[in-house]
Amino acid sequence: MKKIFVIYPGFSHYRVGIIEALLESTQNHYVFLGDKKGWMNVKPYDFKDSADFLDFPAYKIGPFYFNKGLIRYVISQKPGGVIVHAPPYWISIIIASLIFKVKGVKVFNWTHGVLTNHRNLKNKLYFIFYKYFFDGLLLYGNCAKQNLIKLGFNKEKIKVIYNSLNYKEQIKLRDTLTDKERQSIRSSLFDNPNNDQLLFIGRLTVQKKLHLLIEAIHLLKEENIFVNLLFVGDGDQKEKLQSQVDKYKIADQIHFYGASYDEIQNCKLISSSDCCVAPGEIGLTAMHSLMFGVPVISHNDMNKQMPEFEAIVPNINGALFKYGDTVDLKEQIKTVLNLRKTKSNSQMKEDCYKIMDEYYNPNFQINLIDNVFN
Repeated sequence: MKKIFVIYPGFSHYRVGIIEALLESTQNHYVFLGDKKGWMNVKPYDFKDSADFLDFPAYKIGPFYFNKGLIRYVISQKPGGVIVHAPPYWISIIIASLIFKVKGVKVFNWTHGVLTNHRNLKNKLYFIFYKYFFDGLLLYGNCAKQNLIKLGFNKEKIKVIYNSLNYKEQIKLRDTLTDKERQSIRSSLFDNPNNDQLLFIGRLTVQKKLHLLIEAIHLLKEENIFVNLLFVGDGDQKEKLQSQVDKYKIADQIHFYGASYDEIQNCKLISSSDCCVAPGEIGLTAMHSLMFGVPVISHNDMNKQMPEFEAIVPNINGALFKYGDTVDLKEQIKTVLNLRKTKSNSQMKEDCYKIMDEYYNPNFQINLIDNVFN
């Protein structure tokens, strides 16, 4: 078995699925290096007392980030391969990557790549960074791959690895909510539980453009179409959203549940809904909802999206509306709610599950990673 280093600034809790799959691998021995406190104020994954995790605390100097003690440690190491998550401003990880390359160790950057198709200076600099600092890339999405290829990157050095959540636990939970439980949950949240129920799960931040969703609820109400909206999450936009709800006098249709990190409860809340809507960049929200059989709506501008929007297949498991267009968002909500009425519940769920079970799971990811190094 080869020893493979996985070097991140810190490891987020939502990466539990792939972290545990790598720890359990029988093909390679994976060792994780990073800050045990995580990064970007996201709840960290708890490695407990695992010997396969080494703590290198992160700190910042100006715009640059470092991991204390990392460079000193890697100087004496020669693993069978290395995976890093490293934008250009994580200096310690970049230096560590170069040290390994000098030693003849293959280093892959698991990264977003280039998310826009613009041929601007920033994208060209990222192209140079990826080309000369790493042996290959593991990307979250196909759009980023195509953007790099158009800039001249060797397509043979790019593997699309997608993303995953706690797939093993989610598989056990999906399809467990009974019709009676579903109705009970909806009744506990809304005065009119028979209305169609929309959902957003994630952080309530400005990037998510959730004000558009509330405006769409208002526009639907003006057409005498009444839908409920459940927010599962917290963030700095909550008060503004609540003020907007009051302005439109739709408080009886909106419920702010708060943040939830309990997967069982999240399964119930998602599964009780008819559709998930994320008007801004969607990210992991798409995966979370599709995993539990709930179709997803987000916007269609790939240059302003996160890679996970690629999991949405219009008229199959969701819809894409014109970026920033509230009227079109309203229409796509109607489209998906009508789509649900033309399909059986089991078919709707299967159409959501399909892409998750094929690509967005740790089994797909670990097979790709093992093959890269073997």
